Amino acid sequence: MATSDVAESISANGAAPRNESSATQQQERDGSIENGEQTKEQEQHAITIVPLRVRVDDDAQSETLLEFECDWAPGIGGSVWTSGELLAAQLELQREHYRSIFDGARVVELGSGTGYVGLMVAACFKPAHVYLTDLSTHIHGLHRNVGRNANAVRAGVQVHVAELSWGCSEQETSLLESIATSDGSDRNLEEVDVIVGTDVAYLRELYDPLLHTMNRLATSRTLILLGLNRDDTRLTFFQQLERDGFEYYKIPDFKLPQEYWGRDFGLFEIRRAQEDGATDRS
Repeated sequence: MATSDVAESISANGAAPRNESSATQQQERDGSIENGEQTKEQEQHAITIVPLRVRVDDDAQSETLLEFECDWAPGIGGSVWTSGELLAAQLELQREHYRSIFDGARVVELGSGTGYVGLMVAACFKPAHVYLTDLSTHIHGLHRNVGRNANAVRAGVQVHVAELSWGCSEQETSLLESIATSDGSDRNLEEVDVIVGTDVAYLRELYDPLLHTMNRLATSRTLILLGLNRDDTRLTFFQQLERDGFEYYKIPDFKLPQEYWGRDFGLFEIRRAQEDGATDRS
């Protein structure tokens, strides 16, 4: 992930995290907040809980509650960001469409952070497997959120946590091997059906390693759903996508939840095509 000064620059662009100014009751009990004031360091290290209610069926009454521990200490991935909320809201709004995509699928979330989107998918749909991946600094938090939301995950859905540093061939191979042994189906054993990610292209130096991982994981049948901040994801990223053989489609605002119309965030559907339907990876 990135340093706190990068987090500040992203917040200035409108991608405010949900837990950036909240203090925990534990801090108050410990006396670490004096005179009702927090230092910036205390504020960033506060652990807060962000709730997410999602409808799991067409019945308006069929809701489930997810809760996410957010902690700045491991880095900016320890928070819930607006593009993640947007993608989760879009999946819920268009759940009938996405149900056919996610049900029975093997899903990988890149840069999971808190696991916000991946766990929402595991609760709202019926994928076979969901892999929450991130840097080693976020693995502990991911395990905690998986445990916290175990009862919300649909029966039969298996949620996994895996370390994945983009561009690391060894870790990419390890993930694919884990996917290959995840079930006994007759499908291509290492095939990833859906890749999701939010706020994954906010720095130019991330483009090459991110695309390396996307190239390694995606086949011609893989759908990639990315939620991006349009202020800090440059045109260069999309140019590199095209050079690597990917095609992208920006979901227009009128198809998004109305509260996100005209804001500085976009959702993109990305695929790579092979002329003969092959599944070779770069």
